[in-house]
Amino acid sequence: MRHLLHRLGGVLPAAVALVLPLIFIPIASDSYILPRASIVIAGACIGAGIALLLPDGPRLGDLRWPLLAAAAAALLAFAFSVSWPLSLAGSYTRYESLPMRLSYIGLLASTVWLLHTARQRSAVVAMFVFGTCVVSLLGVWQWAGHVSFRPDGNLGNANLLAALVAMAVPLAVDRGLRGGIFVFAWAAAIVVLAAGLFVTTSRSGAFGAVAGCLTLAVLATRGRLVIGTALASLSVVGIGLFVMLGSPLRALNNDPPELRLHLWGDALHMIAARPLTGWGEDTTGLAFGHFLSQDYASLVTFDRVHSGPLDIATTQGIIGLAALGWVLVVLAVRAWRQRLDRDVAALSAALVGYTVWVVFNFDWSPATGAFWLLAGTLWSVIGAAKPLSPRGEGPHLGGGRGIRAVVSTALVLLAVVFAVFPLLADVWYLRGRSDLSVQVDPFQAQYHWSLGEGLIAAGSLAAGVAEMRRAADLGQTEPSFYVELGDRERQLGNRGQARRDYERALEIDPYYTPASQRVSTLGA
Repeated sequence: MRHLLHRLGGVLPAAVALVLPLIFIPIASDSYILPRASIVIAGACIGAGIALLLPDGPRLGDLRWPLLAAAAAALLAFAFSVSWPLSLAGSYTRYESLPMRLSYIGLLASTVWLLHTARQRSAVVAMFVFGTCVVSLLGVWQWAGHVSFRPDGNLGNANLLAALVAMAVPLAVDRGLRGGIFVFAWAAAIVVLAAGLFVTTSRSGAFGAVAGCLTLAVLATRGRLVIGTALASLSVVGIGLFVMLGSPLRALNNDPPELRLHLWGDALHMIAARPLTGWGEDTTGLAFGHFLSQDYASLVTFDRVHSGPLDIATTQGIIGLAALGWVLVVLAVRAWRQRLDRDVAALSAALVGYTVWVVFNFDWSPATGAFWLLAGTLWSVIGAAKPLSPRGEGPHLGGGRGIRAVVSTALVLLAVVFAVFPLLADVWYLRGRSDLSVQVDPFQAQYHWSLGEGLIAAGSLAAGVAEMRRAADLGQTEPSFYVELGDRERQLGNRGQARRDYERALEIDPYYTPASQRVSTLGA
């Protein structure tokens, strides 16, 4: 049994690396994001569960306390969240909930615990690059067939494809430069990835890929030449920024730099209102409307800050941002010290590619899950070159084998609750069975909204309004929902409640015209 678990644990990170870019479920309503969010949660839970049953692997070493601090900060943000249900389930199609934030940490830790050999670590890199090449080819096919305005390779968002490519390109370049019998395969991968990045028209993805390759060059340079290489790399980035700001690229995809700057300024006001613990995981859509200085709706979705560091500070406060920063600083310092070791430079460059991308975007499981998986692989490489702590000391848990087995079983059950049940609920949702969806995923407001609409369509107005009211209590973030709910309340004769619903819509989006029109119609 132990031998089987060793083999299963050794291939699990590579399996996650392959499936994360590829998986989508067409029989679910959210075919793209939710399946990948489930993979992140299930991978973290199952990986940690296996590691607990095999406490003979490497330990986390210097990363132990930073990861614990990041987990504690996430729990603290949840405790002070403005909407506990929303922070627990996550907003529909986003899912950056407390379980997701903890799963990112768990994915890094379990990857370190489970990877024992260089072959296993190489498999993670190979599977991730292969999966990203496949979705890049899908993106090119979408572009050639004019299937999508911005091809996304079945990721649901073009910027997500760009983020994966930004991480995969440095890995492929590093493997290609090594030569060997697979050199032509790696060279072909670089071409495919570049084509996939091109069709996304993502400026942040392009900057991420360039920054990753430049980082690879800097980390691979020996001696005093590293200073000159670093300065040259910074010059290339500066020239790229100058070209972008001074050319038509600045308005690409109807998203000029000034728009992001205004959005980030509004985010700073939101952070200042709750600076320590933030507003709670995935609650930006509920509260950001209080701080919007202009109408972004026609250009940028304003349920996110569109900058990873600012988004973390908004949802988890300065405490959460500092804890995650601690993790990254420890990773960076150890990677720099061992930058000449095999695979360290390439994996570090991949992480830099994502970091540059996320400065202009926000954490989202298809890309962020891959980041934490690669971070765990990097830490495993560092530990293999210079042991982080004595071998034979995997994840430590007080007590004997029985306690570890109980905790492992509990982790599997958590994977079922937070990874399998939401997928099942979404499949039923697409089939019009929201009554079943709310049974297995009772905290997801979207399903209660749908069930309420179904009851109203069947002639049960009061029951439908009650169900929609549950969706409001669970933290529905769509302003159109509250307008619809207010309209139904007016049908029931509840004009005062209808006004409060319209005003709630305006709190979420103060520029939402249907809500303001209805408030005017109600009068005094």
